[in-house]
Amino acid sequence: MKDYKTQIAKSKERCRKLGLKKEQIYSKKIISDADLQKILVKNRNMIMTALPYIEEIIKFTKGSDFFIFLTDSEGCILNALGDEKILSEAFSLKMIPGAYMNEENVGTNAMSYVIKTGDPVQLTGEDHYIDAYSRWTCSAAPIRDHKGELIGVLDLTGYTKNVHPHTLGIVVAAAKAIEEMIKNKGQNEYKIAKRVLNIINEGIIFTDEDGNIKMYNDTAAEMLGKDNKFISDNINQLIDDWHQIKSMLNINKSFSKNVCIASLNDNCLFNLEVKKIYFEPEDSFEIVHIFKEIDRVHTNVINNYGYCFDKIIGEDDNFVKIVEYAKKIADSNSTILIMGESGTGKELFAQSIHNYSSRRNYPLIAINCGAIPEQLIESELFGYEDGAFTGAKKGGNPGKFELADGGTILLDEIGEMPLDMQVKLLRVLEEGFITRLGGKRTIPVDVRIIASTNKDLEKEVESGKFRKDLYYRLNVLPLYVPPLRDRKSDIRILTDYFMNKISKDLNKNTVHISEENLELMERYDWPGNIRELQNVIELMINTEIFPTRYFTKREQYMSSDGREENFDIESVEKEHLIRVIRRCNGNITHSADMLGIRRNTLYNKIKKYNINI
Repeated sequence: MKDYKTQIAKSKERCRKLGLKKEQIYSKKIISDADLQKILVKNRNMIMTALPYIEEIIKFTKGSDFFIFLTDSEGCILNALGDEKILSEAFSLKMIPGAYMNEENVGTNAMSYVIKTGDPVQLTGEDHYIDAYSRWTCSAAPIRDHKGELIGVLDLTGYTKNVHPHTLGIVVAAAKAIEEMIKNKGQNEYKIAKRVLNIINEGIIFTDEDGNIKMYNDTAAEMLGKDNKFISDNINQLIDDWHQIKSMLNINKSFSKNVCIASLNDNCLFNLEVKKIYFEPEDSFEIVHIFKEIDRVHTNVINNYGYCFDKIIGEDDNFVKIVEYAKKIADSNSTILIMGESGTGKELFAQSIHNYSSRRNYPLIAINCGAIPEQLIESELFGYEDGAFTGAKKGGNPGKFELADGGTILLDEIGEMPLDMQVKLLRVLEEGFITRLGGKRTIPVDVRIIASTNKDLEKEVESGKFRKDLYYRLNVLPLYVPPLRDRKSDIRILTDYFMNKISKDLNKNTVHISEENLELMERYDWPGNIRELQNVIELMINTEIFPTRYFTKREQYMSSDGREENFDIESVEKEHLIRVIRRCNGNITHSADMLGIRRNTLYNKIKKYNINI
């Protein structure tokens, strides 16, 4: 204890010499979303390893006014979860992902203490250097890699009235478990993860490559047997054609099929998803079997979203790292919030994440929260019962959550969702149940949420247009898609890609672009991002002209007969829409197909540009 107090005194003295003020409120270093994305990519293994333990601590402390931070070795906040009230206070002090909690930037605190000393600690009240943190008690512990090097800090913070020495013990235990997972690269994963597996609704069984059962969760025991025991210690006693399934794994790393299980209770039909998990050496693997009862609505829903990561074009170093980060988080069940300007390809990332995940054999359903009328959004999301409203379909109708059961919901333009629906969505995220409009029956749904937005949701929260608690719940795994102006080295390969694709789709010749004009394109800022680039390439193919004045930001363009025509991107788009609609004789469905957009999107553009059909 003496050494602990001595270390705090030395820390505060260093803070004074650095010129830090006790009245300081914010960290002196808060990085941009783009820079944060690079750090998230760098620390993705630690983040994904720590996430189950963070969520378990949050569930354990729920309602007690605690929040938890995960930082990297330099004190940059990577993840923040907790009770809404206290977490909103932390966010008001800009203790957000991307803020640095090291001593040099925000003074003495539990995280900075761990970074300086390498020891776990609990700081309370006046132990902190800046006055704004004196209301809190903070317990932090180091996370080290297999070499013993510090790679992160886990911190649990609450109000000083809730200080308890056992809190530090919880954090230390979680940090040690995370270290063990990292050090052993998954060799002891099952032993450590047993508690985590038992909170999952699906039945899970791990076997070796010969089918010998290594571990299973309680749900699997309940679904497939009794008294927490199976018939045998080999899975081929449960699945008659298991050896056939194993042979299929030699072709595909994972797949799913419906199987009949001879459990102790009865012969039951389940959906089985099987996946290999590799260890070092590379030819060593185990098999995870995920069982799900076939009693939910997901049949007859076709996944028409075919984008995969190999179709995302880009060679920019930072962009490639972002794609790799997206792959890493694809198989987590945690919510992803994709942020980025319009036209950057957020939906393509969402599709690719779904198709890279173990949910790829189940539906991906995309919903544009800004395109559905406010009066219809609840019935669209959650469905309705017979007689719920005038004109309701006889027998009722399942909503998008039921239809996506087992798969993924993409909530596009989440910032446009009405506030009352935000409350209902939050309840579904927390409880895992939906209730149809006009109904009383709760229906369990297993859906992974991916939300996307081009808005700054933090500012939307501050202005009261978006709920803080929903924002915290969605922003578990943030993914920032950079604008095209930040990856200009990709302009040439994107130009080649769109030139070849669009010319083939339109059955027209490609247009040669000179080196001088390519440099002109690279100097342009592309406010409409990749979508703007695609539209401009389509314009070139249709007109067989390189629009030089467009890139020199001239607002007027001379036509062949000497008249001045508007040549900004919106004017170009409007004229192109008119040409396509006329070519399709006013048929909106055919026009949307030709343009490669949805009918609702085309209707919105027709309204925006006041086009007479």
